[in-house]
Amino acid sequence: MHKSICLDIAGKTGTEERVIPIGSVSMARFASRDLEGKRKQLDGLIVQEGRYSGACLSNPSICRISRYLLTQDEEFDVQGALTGAEGEYVVIRIGDEIFISVGSDQCDREIDNIFPDKPKQMCPHPIARTAWPYAEVRDHWDELRIYSELTCQGCTLTFQDASLATLVGCEYLLAMEKVKALDDPMFLFGGATEFAPSLASEVSKRGLPEMTCYGVGDSFLVRLIDPVLDRTIEHRFKAIPVGDDYGERKDRGIQRAPHH
Repeated sequence: MHKSICLDIAGKTGTEERVIPIGSVSMARFASRDLEGKRKQLDGLIVQEGRYSGACLSNPSICRISRYLLTQDEEFDVQGALTGAEGEYVVIRIGDEIFISVGSDQCDREIDNIFPDKPKQMCPHPIARTAWPYAEVRDHWDELRIYSELTCQGCTLTFQDASLATLVGCEYLLAMEKVKALDDPMFLFGGATEFAPSLASEVSKRGLPEMTCYGVGDSFLVRLIDPVLDRTIEHRFKAIPVGDDYGERKDRGIQRAPHH
């Protein structure tokens, strides 16, 4: 029997607790609503970087993630010291039912530029314990916001604060053939909004490690905000590195920043 998670389905008329088996877990990469602009950017990276580019041949592209990696734990172990987080909305499809929640597309940032998909497979993927019926947010989807903040070395930084209007919508993803083929109950991370414009300068000003700009820190908070119905889903979590030999190899070459 496959692992299940427990979700509070919070609707306008009340909240229902449901235990949902995990049929499939996936994520959308390069999910900008500016499809043509993103395609030009990715093609340029492929030409520049060659076979080892992290850029995809399609956008958005759908990456499968092992079901056991979906977690609602507030703390979980990761292998490397450079695990990065980023807040994303999560589409949950159970037959004809669609729900929306929020989580993090965790990623091993050290190898993010080497392999397109494997860095995602190396980390648990946290998801909140609450979801909303999609029908309740459908008519104001673009007004929903992703907000996230990262704590690193005692500093709290705004990591993301942007509307979902910058990403392809839930229905766009659900209409993709690769998504239609995914097993239900399906959990699909919908893509990350842009990082806060002030993030890099704040990291520099506070003397924090460069990889803080890619979600690497001590703890992470992500929120999905519905300003129309005045409600929020949030999840706070902490990735605990169990240790590897990063300290021995970190100065043996140039570390490229991952693509976003």
